[in-house]
Amino acid sequence: MALPKTRIAQSESQLRRRVLRLLSRSRSPALQQGESDLFSGKAPSPERTAISTPTRSISEFLSYLCAAAPTGEIFLFGGLLRDVALFGARGFESDADVVVEGHWDGIVRHLNSMGAQQNRFGGFRLSIDGWPVDIWHARDTWAVRQGHVRYQGIASLTSTTIVNWDAILMDWRTRRFITRARYFEEVQNRLLDIVLTENPNPLGAAVRAFRHFCLMDASKTTVAAARYLSSSAREFTPAVILAAESRSYPNPVINREVLGFFSDIESDAEAPLQQQFVATANVFEQHSLFE
Repeated sequence: MALPKTRIAQSESQLRRRVLRLLSRSRSPALQQGESDLFSGKAPSPERTAISTPTRSISEFLSYLCAAAPTGEIFLFGGLLRDVALFGARGFESDADVVVEGHWDGIVRHLNSMGAQQNRFGGFRLSIDGWPVDIWHARDTWAVRQGHVRYQGIASLTSTTIVNWDAILMDWRTRRFITRARYFEEVQNRLLDIVLTENPNPLGAAVRAFRHFCLMDASKTTVAAARYLSSSAREFTPAVILAAESRSYPNPVINREVLGFFSDIESDAEAPLQQQFVATANVFEQHSLFE
């Protein structure tokens, strides 16, 4: 599978245009009037007739949720926005994450009527035009429920991601972005940082971090990111990380030499990180990783 070419968004307005263009188009032939429900394969339920139901795109679905929850707020979160910021609309092939603040009980009733499946974290998953969408209540975000992040409004979710490139939300009503400080600068400079190390699936989190490093072609890392990648490579071993990636993703991208580099960084936390990197780089200076 060919990897997408980097096409980094140069501004918020450019990213906004990309997102709206991507989510407004249909990925499959339009349903004919009277055909089965887009979300569950069932006929539309009578209680949904008061609000115009979505038929062809995620954009339409999000607008439907806004109409269904007049006192709530609907946000896109994380991966979709990240991938579109880094690769453009053509670079996104994953699922879409949607977070709701307020009016959650009302949203749940609508999701149940659509046949959405509830997961073990209290959120829901459904398919829109063949596109998987995960939806959950902002306060039910794992890091918030576990006490790792104090919830002080929707912006708190930018402190719950594994890496900095995921720390972005888009308010669907206002089209406004909510990010960590210097988000767009860090994306444009391909600077990788670790936001939160706690995770219910530590191995999966490590795989995602290394995929970010390799797929996004990180040109810089913070000290926190370097330490996290190094400790993860040693704790799980390169072989285990590669096997986990192969099980979870159809397109493995993690470079074995990257894993070898980080696993060989000295584990002595007292040594200056720059010194550790220089020592390890000397071992790998003939490898393609540094060409």
